[in-house]
Amino acid sequence: MPPSARDPELGGDPAAVRIHHPGDARVDGILRLIEIAGEAAPLSPRLSAMCAEIAAMTGVDVASVYVREGETLVMRGNHGFPAEALGRVRLGVGEGLTGLCAACLRPVSVAVAAAEDGFKLVPGLGEERFPAYVGVPLLGGGRAAGVLVLQRAEARAFSAAEVALATALGAPVTLALERRSARDEAPRSARLEGDVVASGAAVARAAPLPTLTALEARRHVDIGRGLDRLPAEVERALRRVRKGGDAAAARAVAALEPLWLDARLRERVVAAAPTVSGLCAVARAYARAPLRVAAALGGDDDAAATERAEEIEDLLAVAWALAADEPLFPPGAIWVSERAGGLVALLAAARDAGALVVAGHATAAAVAICRSEGRPLVTGVRGLHAWVRPGDRCAVDAGHAGAPATVWVNPPATAIERARARRA
Repeated sequence: MPPSARDPELGGDPAAVRIHHPGDARVDGILRLIEIAGEAAPLSPRLSAMCAEIAAMTGVDVASVYVREGETLVMRGNHGFPAEALGRVRLGVGEGLTGLCAACLRPVSVAVAAAEDGFKLVPGLGEERFPAYVGVPLLGGGRAAGVLVLQRAEARAFSAAEVALATALGAPVTLALERRSARDEAPRSARLEGDVVASGAAVARAAPLPTLTALEARRHVDIGRGLDRLPAEVERALRRVRKGGDAAAARAVAALEPLWLDARLRERVVAAAPTVSGLCAVARAYARAPLRVAAALGGDDDAAATERAEEIEDLLAVAWALAADEPLFPPGAIWVSERAGGLVALLAAARDAGALVVAGHATAAAVAICRSEGRPLVTGVRGLHAWVRPGDRCAVDAGHAGAPATVWVNPPATAIERARARRA
């Protein structure tokens, strides 16, 4: 008799053994969570993949995993919020609903989170669009190792069954955290490759540069104060570039300097809403203003407008950091970012950064400034943000254009010696 004839759901023998083949979304989802938990990939991508699975299984709009690091809960996994939130959204244990969940070691839920006294709004995250909230603690060693948070747009309280499901789905996430802890006892090292834009070598600690979104999540500031401080920050680099006599770098500086000296831009920035969306809107609108004539004549100004908008966004991020007195641009470090613009390269010259390493592209201004300074610049590094953590020791070996650059994260001694030999 074939197995299907004995299936109780098909009218067969109810005592027969049944194999639950793929097709049950709940069973498949749980098995997939366990599989992801045991993968060897870095923690944050695994947690985000688990969040996507959990969101699909529960029908919520947002799923997040906060990992306990000391007495701080850091968002290390997410589905539904911008990628910039990862590693940037932080709450103390006991702070907000998520912190309350970690402190009391019990699930916490509410239909409209913002209506509660314990709610902690993270500016720029957009969580007000998802009022219904449930958080479940990820228990390990007698305390919360983290919190799994589910949110949805419908302002309807999570039922007891939904809370129980969320609690059960937290178990594979806890498994991922426990396996991460076991792996972290061994040295974490990776060899990444990128494109050589400006050659050179460096050995130093990594310093990821924050985005405007990440800075907004920390605190509101008087961004005008940061704009006022910027000229003094880059003056040393301006003198060095001009004295060096490199024509391309001098042209890049001449094009950049009006940005922070432009009174109209400053007025618009100060008048804008002190949010990421408000400031980015100013950057985009102001970037296109001088290019409208070219567009009217039939010119293709999209690329130029995009690059100019990125430079203005970098300007605003730097001004925000300076206004908040954030120590975000450490001298001598290997600066890690999503992209490299001219202002970032100029600031790297002013602070004597060891190298610039980016996951994306570099503007022509950044290339010219780094080459004139002899500062290594590496672009297109895949896996950069997944592997590099603040303070990691890194070795950059960027030989010459056309050959791949090597970026070691927590490198072996041989890689360090090779980079130091090239630097000498």
